[in-house]
Amino acid sequence: MTTIRRLTNSCLTVTDDSGTTLFDPGFFTFDSGEVDLDSIGEVQRILITHEHGDHVKPEFVQWLLDRGSDVRVFANQAVADILAKHGIDATTDTPDDVSCEDVLHEVIPNGAQPTNRAYTINGVITHPGDSYQPTITAPVLALPLLIPWGSTTRSVEFAKSLGPKQVVPIHDFYLSRSGRGFIVSMAKAVLGQAGIEVVPLDWGESYSL
Repeated sequence: MTTIRRLTNSCLTVTDDSGTTLFDPGFFTFDSGEVDLDSIGEVQRILITHEHGDHVKPEFVQWLLDRGSDVRVFANQAVADILAKHGIDATTDTPDDVSCEDVLHEVIPNGAQPTNRAYTINGVITHPGDSYQPTITAPVLALPLLIPWGSTTRSVEFAKSLGPKQVVPIHDFYLSRSGRGFIVSMAKAVLGQAGIEVVPLDWGESYSL
């Protein structure tokens, strides 16, 4: 059994028989107070898709490392360089049960387009980071739904092109609860016609496969 829990924004935990993986420990989860951090428990590894602060806050990474006895951090080189400045070791390798695609972040308003690493864990869930460029997905896709670098329309088309069985909406912290619900309802209407189930999770909520 695999349990997927959404903390906030793009930060997820994935727990199976081998332990817990945490995706994208960004400042929204660490600083907002929306989730009891102690409820995260110990994690065995941390996967970070790219260098933006809403996906990696070094203080959050250190907090997670301090809570575990053997926590490993996986990231691309840009993130590893940032963490190294804070005395945190990260490897650019990937675990045996994880695959990755190195793509580019979508262009943000200031014109930047940093590197981005999409991860798939054990053939169960894919986290694309902030990119529409990944070419494969597991049965579950973490899907950014309303973002500064894209649109709900493009996100829905991205999901349809990959064809997961389910999507878990992410990257919408700056919306109200009713705003998130409205965007999710739009995605459900379109993706449902394509045979893709939308599984919305509020802060701290989880479901199991």
